[in-house]
Order: sequence, then C-alpha cells, then structure tokens
Amino acid sequence: MTDQGGECMLLEGPAAISAQLLLAIAAIGALVYKRHRERPQRSLQVWGFDVSKQVVSAGAAHVCGIIIAILASESGKQTVSQCAWYFVAYTFDTTLGVGLAIGIHTGAVRLAIHQGEGHQANPKNYWKMIAESGNYGSPPHLQPFLLQLAEWTGAVVLSRIVCGSVVIACKSILVPVAHVLDVIFQGHPNLLLFFVMIMCPLTMNILQALVQDAVLRWRKGGGSHAPEANEESDGEMPLHPKQSEGLRLMMSHQHSTA
Repeated sequence: MTDQGGECMLLEGPAAISAQLLLAIAAIGALVYKRHRERPQRSLQVWGFDVSKQVVSAGAAHVCGIIIAILASESGKQTVSQCAWYFVAYTFDTTLGVGLAIGIHTGAVRLAIHQGEGHQANPKNYWKMIAESGNYGSPPHLQPFLLQLAEWTGAVVLSRIVCGSVVIACKSILVPVAHVLDVIFQGHPNLLLFFVMIMCPLTMNILQALVQDAVLRWRKGGGSHAPEANEESDGEMPLHPKQSEGLRLMMSHQHSTA
C-alpha cells in the first residue's frame, strides 16, 4: 500500500505485504496459544488440519475483500480510497459475515447428516465425512480434510460474496462512512493502512479465528475435542447425531456472532 496522490492503495508497496503478513501471524499465533491452553489437546495433525481450514478460507476471504474494495472504489462519482472501502467491507464480514458463514456451514452439516444416513453401507461415505467436521478418521486421513476444507471455504466465500453485494448495493449510504476515514487520515495513507489492516482487523481476526476454531473442531457427546475419536476407533467414523451437542454449539455461535 503506497501513497499515490495521497490515496491509500491495497496492492502496492512493501507496507501492504508487511501488514498482511503481520495480520496472518497474529491470527495463527492466537490459535497456537489456544492450542497450548486447551485440555485435552488435539493431536498435532488434527490441529494442523483444523487450522489449515481457517488459513485457506481466510486467504480466500481476504482476496474477496480486496476485490470488493477495489470495485467499490472504482465506481461512483465520489472518490473514496481502497483502504477505506476495505475497512467497510471487512467490518461487514466480521459481523454479518461470520454468523452467515457459520449458518451456511451448519446447514451444510445438517444436509450431509441427512444424506449420509442413506449411504451408511458405503465405505467411502463422503456425506458422513463432511458431516463430522473436525473428525478425520483413525488415523487421520487426507480425504475427509479436503472435503471439509472445500465445504468450509465455500461457506466463507459465499458469505463474503453476500456481504460484498450488500456493500455494493448500499454504497450510496456507506460512502460518507468510508469517506470519514479518508478525511481523518488525509495525507497519511500508511497510517490509514496500519489502522484498517492491523489495528482493527487484529482484534477482529483473533476473535473470529477463535470462534471458527470452536465450530470446526470435532466434538463428540458434548465434551471437548476428543482425541480418542481419531486415535482409538477402529477406523469407522460414527455418524454425528442429529441433535448432537456439536450442532447446538454451532447454532449458539451463530446467534452470538450474528
């Protein structure tokens, strides 16, 4: 992000790369700290799979956010910087978007549970693999992880598209809000960069990562993450019960973050 005529840009300059790397490190650091404190701990491979879902989906969401900000800044008569629009789009994503993504994920899991019941005899029950979010078999297998990764990333991207559409549709209303940031940081585009890419997202990303990690973990019988589900079973992954505590947990997170 550099100074082009005093305007804050998203994809130019070493400051942009540095800010995004710092943001990613902070979010991953929060997950590492959470793993250090959790009892019982997930195995390193299971934890790595869970975190990888967030890393990939966050990267996809970030790209969507940049595209939305650029589209918003390039249309309309009033000039508002890309950074200011990114802040507006990001605020929508970490409020409306998180709840929407969890809601889409919950719906996908419920659909997978329903569909999986009709394919229990199939040794490769893909629906069951999707339904048991965070359970990768014993020992952990790559295929359930990839299916769950695709489902969760799809939910995140879809929610980001919805939020972006709201931002674009309500642009005339949101322009004054975005313009305020440009006025406050006028002549200081790198300071605006620090604000929209580090200060605010740092707090939001850490909270978002912790909420999503709780949703994506495999929970059995209402307890904490059960390593034995991946370490002591005979390889047959039991179907997640329709009214399991895991789904109730996801629904509670949906309401709390909406």
